[in-house]
Parts: sequence; C-alpha cells; structure tokens
Amino acid sequence: MPRGDGAGFQAIVDCMLEVGWTRGEVLRSLKRLIAADNMTQKENAKVEAELAIARAMIRAGRML
Repeated sequence: MPRGDGAGFQAIVDCMLEVGWTRGEVLRSLKRLIAADNMTQKENAKVEAELAIARAMIRAGRML
C-alpha cells in the first residue's frame, strides 16, 4: 500500500465484503496473512544474519 494510511488495506477488505465474505472470514484471512508475513520477516532476518556471519568470516580469512 503506497500511501501508508490504510486506505488500500481498507479497499481490499471492502472488496472482500462486497463479494460475500463474512467479517469472520475476512478477519481469519487477514490474521493468516499477517502470520505469514511475520514468518517471512523472521526467515529473512535469519538469512541476513547468516550472510553477515559468512561475510565476516571471509573478511577474517577463515574458511566457511
């Protein structure tokens, strides 16, 4: 969402409701989306840390 004010997010929710989703379905779907995003961020942080360690070891002249 480019604007950052939640308008794009609200538009998505409005569309879901317009096509017949219940509020409960929308909430469950959004919770799953947030959980997936959190897992992705966690995995990305882990990979970034591993890369930083590998780079530091290479700079220090140690083999991986």
